[in-house]
Amino acid sequence: MQVFAMPGESLQQVGGDCPEGWVVMQEQRPEVGLVAQADGSWVEPPPPVPASCTRRQGLRALLVFGFKRADIEAQIAAIDDETEREEAQIDYEAGVWERANPRLQHMWALLSGSPEQLDDLFRLAVTL
Repeated sequence: MQVFAMPGESLQQVGGDCPEGWVVMQEQRPEVGLVAQADGSWVEPPPPVPASCTRRQGLRALLVFGFKRADIEAQIAAIDDETEREEAQIDYEAGVWERANPRLQHMWALLSGSPEQLDDLFRLAVTL
């Protein structure tokens, strides 16, 4: 009997028709809490995204992601509006970086980063 699941979710369906957006799994979920992958395997879910990290942690994570302070500072310097540029500089120099900060999210997008990559950056940052 086939097993179906939605990638990224823990819910499974045994038998019947494959719901739209779901995939055929290699086996039934072997333990509670695992999430389905698009290839039909089950894996541990990613850890939750931290709400914040210290500036030091964030800068070190940016290095791992291939960015240097000069990259960020160049983005800030390129902001035309003086007030916005000053606000961005204040947020950049803050002792704590908050994942929900819209300016931080915007700066990350300017560096061609996706929201999922920013989540990964924060997950990494709190380990450094």
